[in-house]
Amino acid sequence: MDNSKPGNLSICKFLRARNPYGMMEGGEDPWLLLDDANTISWCINSAGAMGPDNGLVSPMECKKGRSCFVSQQADTI
Repeated sequence: MDNSKPGNLSICKFLRARNPYGMMEGGEDPWLLLDDANTISWCINSAGAMGPDNGLVSPMECKKGRSCFVSQQADTI
């Protein structure tokens, strides 16, 4: 298991999360998760806790290498 902090990873742009400290979207470091044990994550493509590839959704899982991953820097058309 990769123990690096979520803020240092390239996280899928379709991942959303909420923790006791509020929404963690936008800004310079959007995935500074202060309490991973209480964070609820979901994918906006699948609208649930499982991604389009049937894998679990979390900041540590939704990264480059998954078939459904889309970079934060990807152009939107």
